This record gives sequence, C-alpha cells and structure tokens, in this order.
Amino acid sequence: MKKTLSIIMIIIGFCLVVIIKIGPSKETSWLFAYGDWVPMIVAAAIIIPGWIMYKKSR
Repeated sequence: MKKTLSIIMIIIGFCLVVIIKIGPSKETSWLFAYGDWVPMIVAAAIIIPGWIMYKKSR
C-alpha cells in the first residue's frame, strides 16, 4: 500500500512540474497566482516524501 501511495505522490508531483514547465494557461492560471515558486514548493513537498516512502518500501 505504501509503495502504491508513494508512486501516486511521485506522479502527481511530476505532473505539477510539467504544468510549471508548460506555463500558465486558462485552466491552470490559478496555480500561478503567486508566481512560480508556490507550485514548485508544492511539487517538491509531494515528490520528496513520495520518493522517501518508495525507497523505504523497496
């Protein structure tokens, strides 16, 4: 279960990174209300614990 949850967290984090790289559009403009740093911090806050959980469950 932990491995599945960690993989889901990593995928969600990478999706946020892709959205950041593509840039704001009409659908994702709410992510960029405070600039690029907020989505980058949120993506890191999702990816890092997911990566740690994945490494521990291996």
